[in-house]
Amino acid sequence: MQYYTVTADSYEAAVRKASELYGSGIRIHSRRDYTTGGHLFKRKKQRCEIVCYLAEPTKDDENGKSREKDISEFAAEAKTPDPSTLTRSERLDTEIYRENGNLEKAKELLSLNHITGKLEEKLLKDFPSSGDVSMLLSGRILESVTVDYERQVHPKHFVVFVGPTGSGKTTTLAKAAYLYSKEEKSVGIITLDTYRTGAIDQMEAFGKALSIPVLSAGAEDELIRAAERFSWKDIVLIDTMGLSPKDKELNLKLAGMLSVLDSDRTDYILTVNASMKEEDIMQQYSAYSRFSPSSLAVTKLDETETIGNVLSFSAGLSIPVIFFTDGQRVPEDIAKASGAIVLEHMKGLGLDMQSFRTQVSLS
Repeated sequence: MQYYTVTADSYEAAVRKASELYGSGIRIHSRRDYTTGGHLFKRKKQRCEIVCYLAEPTKDDENGKSREKDISEFAAEAKTPDPSTLTRSERLDTEIYRENGNLEKAKELLSLNHITGKLEEKLLKDFPSSGDVSMLLSGRILESVTVDYERQVHPKHFVVFVGPTGSGKTTTLAKAAYLYSKEEKSVGIITLDTYRTGAIDQMEAFGKALSIPVLSAGAEDELIRAAERFSWKDIVLIDTMGLSPKDKELNLKLAGMLSVLDSDRTDYILTVNASMKEEDIMQQYSAYSRFSPSSLAVTKLDETETIGNVLSFSAGLSIPVIFFTDGQRVPEDIAKASGAIVLEHMKGLGLDMQSFRTQVSLS
């Protein structure tokens, strides 16, 4: 059965519009009244939405019975089909999933923040029809966004940073090394990026500034020797060369080098530019999917207004976030991921999370 959604300024206007568009054989399946605007700088406006379907033709229809009577009959109907017999798109229009004013506002906020897919569905499911939308949505975001607290506190021995050139991978690794060293962990760095001009010099400069030893490796045997030299370290952070989905040979070379590491003692962190579109992030992820990244390091927060795209990607692949970075300074511009930082980078919620974080850090 085909369903049609018609929206107008009033119920009567919606009925007339449905009749004009689809004929007198139309029947009403559900109705909702709601208010748009009144937030995000929009004026309030009353609206009515009806969901209709076409009834099977009858003899009366064929004999040309009164159009007025048909309209009166379908305007009185509000039957709800069995949800189990409907498609997902139809089910969302039934009484069980009927929208309300709060849900409409929540949808706008998620759209404003580029939240889509699995995460959007989870945040909107059974959304309350009463209460403060910003607070309700904020609570759901905190419950739904996954942060890799376990690896923040207990990282494995080898932590490999992977990501495309320009994603901030090398500087993020240096910043993470500093964070771990502050927690009285013994840290070593190995760079495999022998392809990019100046990459080794850059990492060695970071290591010198942070008082963390740095080794380089360009082949499997060199990586084995470097790993052995750092065997006594609590954590060994490994920088890699940037890849694209088209770099098949380099991808295979990197996979071959990393295969010498003990997989049970190795985690992979994928660096993701916060300003990228979700579909672009997914395309870049394809170059690193063979490594099954355990966490995301979201970089360059200072270059975007919202991180809903990254959160949607994270939820879609069930990969938690471990770090956020928001600038070029090493080692200052990094923080362990948290719910407060997530909400701080969501538009339209009206929450001063940055002030809250500052108060907490001072307390």
